[in-house]
Amino acid sequence: MPDTSHIAAADHTSFAPHPMLADCCLHFLIKKLPACSYHLPATTMPLLVVMLKGAVELEDGSLLPRISITGPSLQRFRGTTLSETHFLSVGFMPGKLAGLFAHTVDEFSNSAIDVADVLAAPLYREWEERLEEAGSFSDKVDVLQQLLLGLRQLKPRVATLPMPGHWAYKTTEQLCDAFDLGKRQFERRFLATFGMTLRSYRQHQRYGAALLQVMSAVLPARTWADCALTFGYADQAHMNRDFVRFTGHTPAQIMRGISARDPAMWPFCFDGVDIDRLFIPTDSDYVASVQDHRFGYQHNRDNQQQR
Repeated sequence: MPDTSHIAAADHTSFAPHPMLADCCLHFLIKKLPACSYHLPATTMPLLVVMLKGAVELEDGSLLPRISITGPSLQRFRGTTLSETHFLSVGFMPGKLAGLFAHTVDEFSNSAIDVADVLAAPLYREWEERLEEAGSFSDKVDVLQQLLLGLRQLKPRVATLPMPGHWAYKTTEQLCDAFDLGKRQFERRFLATFGMTLRSYRQHQRYGAALLQVMSAVLPARTWADCALTFGYADQAHMNRDFVRFTGHTPAQIMRGISARDPAMWPFCFDGVDIDRLFIPTDSDYVASVQDHRFGYQHNRDNQQQR
């Protein structure tokens, strides 16, 4: 396997969330994109994206709205960036978006929704004006944090499901009992909170944890076949099918693309420190979830074989 430890992260600057946003936001990220076509991988993490400069053309030929919410996504997105494109993104922890925007998260699934269609018109105009008035990119980050803090003052209108990520290992019956909900009510609340079914969420957790290791080139075995088993897949073919479906590439292709500095691989070009800081929540419940998925694959496979 290629050694990608020497590959520098793509051109970006990250900012920690305001302390009052740290329970729902993972990061604020300003990123400069190369002019290329690319696949944006599927993710359980919704994003708020503000186009600062340039444009992103989506697969249907439309342009990404200036301020949009994308995901969570069950499939990869194909896009094309123009020269000198910069965006500001906010990554939200799974299950936390509805508490801010007062919409069920499934309304945003597999889509890029214009925030003008989400906020009341006067509030959206305020967002536009304040972001436009902010001078530097870092000033825009400060303004966006303040705007999101303003949303937290509004009374939420969506009943979310406060479920730690690692609870996805529990059976549906155990989860219904834990929340004192019937099966159908639990399924509706889960979809409204996470934007996907529990089954899809479990699939995404497995693939997402494997992807983070592929991106950081810290793999649990010497061969892809053994990696697939450790990641919780039936075999290498199963792993490759999931990765192609969710990223457009096999794990080997991602590592080769990073090593070759392929511009189209920019969504995967983060070093190990950035991966931890940008994509792994520090909340204890979510840390437990990530640790389960990074180091607990074999334990879960053993449990499945015993059933």
